[in-house]
Amino acid sequence: MSNVKQGESERVLALVVLRAVAASLIVFLHAQELVRLYAEAHGRTFSPFKMLPLGAGVDLFFVISGFVIVYASRKLFAAPGGRAEFLRRRLIRIVPLYWMALTLRLIVLAVGAAMGAKDFPGAAAIVTSYLFIPYDSLGFTAEYPFPILDLGWTLNYEMFFYLLFAVFVPLPRERAVAMIVGCLAGGVVLATIFQPDLLQLRFWLRPITWEFAFGALIALIFVRGIVLPPMVRAAMIAAGLAIWLVPISWLGDNTGPGFYGWSRLCIWGTGAVLIAAAAVLGPTSLRSTWSKVISLLGDSSYALYLLHPFVFLLVKAALAIVPLPPVLYWPVVLAACGLAVVAAALFHSIVERPLILLLREITNRSRLLSGEKVIADEKAVPLQGASGSP
Repeated sequence: MSNVKQGESERVLALVVLRAVAASLIVFLHAQELVRLYAEAHGRTFSPFKMLPLGAGVDLFFVISGFVIVYASRKLFAAPGGRAEFLRRRLIRIVPLYWMALTLRLIVLAVGAAMGAKDFPGAAAIVTSYLFIPYDSLGFTAEYPFPILDLGWTLNYEMFFYLLFAVFVPLPRERAVAMIVGCLAGGVVLATIFQPDLLQLRFWLRPITWEFAFGALIALIFVRGIVLPPMVRAAMIAAGLAIWLVPISWLGDNTGPGFYGWSRLCIWGTGAVLIAAAAVLGPTSLRSTWSKVISLLGDSSYALYLLHPFVFLLVKAALAIVPLPPVLYWPVVLAACGLAVVAAALFHSIVERPLILLLREITNRSRLLSGEKVIADEKAVPLQGASGSP
């Protein structure tokens, strides 16, 4: 183990590639579910890929997010105006695309309600969904407070982490991370013992939130220039994948529409921490064509996560018209994933990235006009867009 900081940007870029992998796991999971439901509706069977827990892509996202928030905010700790700048960056990055996707979901629901196929959600469900407040919008019971756009449950955790981070960002980096980790650790333990009556607290203080804390701790190790030997990193990746192979049902119930407890943290979370740490705590060559393509996918991973269900709606509509023989089930899964990736990349390039740059320029200009000091955006940080997933 050595204290070298050479190749730091390339080491961080490894997490962009890993973020692409995390998003792909989720999209692959949902594409399989689409074909499985089609097969069942036609009296057939479809056996999905079960060797790896594809849902663990969310846990990988959360660990990456914890890392990114600490790393990308390193100039904001203990800096005048650091809290406001952190919130500005996060809101610009997360809110516009989510609100677009949520509004599109409401349009789809309105069309369904007009046709008598679906009920349109009430005002409380709509408001809480837009404001990232956990609420049982989909009728899964209070234990599963999903927003109208069900994928948004991960963003409800993200926003909670951002708010907690904003509380402590005025402190020096090590003290701030220590306070964040302490609050998450203590809060989750207390919530496990005493079970708060407030639905939102029960949701926010589930063990899965420790994954953000582990990501933040990896960032502290990273910024100190710690580099692990290749054999150690390879062993960590192998161990992480091996842990993922352990059936999560061995440690607890995972039959609900969402589960965020100790069993998930111990298996999916531990695997994600080991894989993410191995990816970033050592040099990684990312000069090949494939690496560049995957890193581009990582850049558009947030759009891929939020928009792939709408692409799959089009695939579902096509399947309702064109009969699908069983021999084409897997080709359709792969084609749906590919279509979602292309659509997300185009949306990121044409809409998402220009919108983010515009909002940054507008907010920076307004702050300059008001005489407020502006902390420059991190141009060299390739992970500004990290966010959570399904």
